[in-house]
Amino acid sequence: MRATVKIIFTFLLLIQFNEEIKAQGKAHQFLYGWRSQLDSYTTSLRGKMLFDSNSLNVVPDSFGMPFTGAQGNISDEQGNLLFASNGVYIMNATGNMMLNGGGLNPGPAVTGLGSIGMPMPFSNIVLPFPGDTNKYILFHHSEDYLGNLASYALFMTIVDMTLDNGKGAVISKNVVVNSDSCDWGIAACQHANGRDWWITIPKYKSDTLITLLCTPNGVYETNRQSFGFPATLGNVGCPMFSPNGSRFSITSAKPYGSAYKHDVRIYEFDRCNGVFFNAKIDSIDNQVGAGAIFSSNGEYIYTISVNDIYQYQTDTIDFHGSKKKVATYDGFVSLAPTIFMFPFLAANGKIYISSYGSVVDLTCIEYPNNPDTLCFVNQHSVHLPAWCYRANVNHPNYYLGRLQGSPCDTLSWVGVEENTLHDFKIGLSPNPSIGSFKIIYLLPSNESGELLIYNLMGQIIYRQTLPEWTTLQNIQLPNVPSGIYQCTIKCKSGSATKKLMVVGE
Repeated sequence: MRATVKIIFTFLLLIQFNEEIKAQGKAHQFLYGWRSQLDSYTTSLRGKMLFDSNSLNVVPDSFGMPFTGAQGNISDEQGNLLFASNGVYIMNATGNMMLNGGGLNPGPAVTGLGSIGMPMPFSNIVLPFPGDTNKYILFHHSEDYLGNLASYALFMTIVDMTLDNGKGAVISKNVVVNSDSCDWGIAACQHANGRDWWITIPKYKSDTLITLLCTPNGVYETNRQSFGFPATLGNVGCPMFSPNGSRFSITSAKPYGSAYKHDVRIYEFDRCNGVFFNAKIDSIDNQVGAGAIFSSNGEYIYTISVNDIYQYQTDTIDFHGSKKKVATYDGFVSLAPTIFMFPFLAANGKIYISSYGSVVDLTCIEYPNNPDTLCFVNQHSVHLPAWCYRANVNHPNYYLGRLQGSPCDTLSWVGVEENTLHDFKIGLSPNPSIGSFKIIYLLPSNESGELLIYNLMGQIIYRQTLPEWTTLQNIQLPNVPSGIYQCTIKCKSGSATKKLMVVGE
């Protein structure tokens, strides 16, 4: 009889806590696959990498959209894909073209490469529409296919997700918001007011950064800054903000030729006025390179050359002296060599690196917040069911939020209790648990926290510090009796609680 009651109780709690077990987050999907037929290396034409928890889930899929270099996508808070773009058209969640979603980036490049998607990395990015939870903005650009290789315009396309029975539809398309020639790549960072967005693009063959502000009333240029650095060499720049929005980086590397020059430029950034300052530059090596990426805590930046990966410390006066080589290409071939090229920081805190050509194996930096080789570059460790050709998704930090206490933290916060301003988004999985579980959470920006677990008597049976910008911890409770426990996350901005059921094995 007791066993029956326990099973029923467990089943009811599973229903109650089902929402906690689901994936969460706008940035939890990476899509890949561009070939039209299978071969001996692949088992699927398309695939997804899902970052729903601390464990990566690699799955095949049958969506129709091909991806090469360009990819922008966004999911809902449960990790369900809303839509994606490959620079040619927009795909909805069913895997079909979104209503009015065709004809992006008008010009000769789409005409020549439209069947496989645009090849420019970081050239699509999706942002929530400021002040409207039903709309999203896709910022995108193309190249001059007649030989210039610069981006000749930055376009804006708006999607309304309330249309076409919730599958979404394009209501405004290919609106030019900047017509200067720029290097490939679009970076975005949330304004310190927690609503608007900064968008930065690098001017072609220059050291100039062009910054625009996206507000409910439109998009307009705010700053154009030059720093006295050598002109970029053109093509791929991989512009990128750190997760906390305080820094920005871009790389410059000459394409294949007789002479190479590869450097990284890093800047401080003011989220209130969109101004860059304290710029630094360092020569990396003489290889071709195409990317730099921040660790999740922003303490390190990794620069990517075809044969080597380097780690720098961001918060140091001696930026050059902090450079450490953390990996050298080991010669592995996945049809094409799995050399290093395009990085992205995934929602699980790890960094994944695709190659210049088509491969089915990606490299992973397992612990990017660790110094030197303790970061552990795990080469060709992620095997995919379909071909990945560049295809790096471009996700900003959607959860950065407002900069509390800053002069521009002014949007309707007056009179609201501080601990109601932040949604910690706590999820426990599995729940019920035998004492080992994962807790997923979202801390306020620039704040650390503490996890406290209480029994029904109010006694603390477990506690753990939660560092800034972390989002997941694996918890192993000491031997505790079956029952209900309270998991509380506290920080200076407030607290939140979820119930955990522990059951015997």
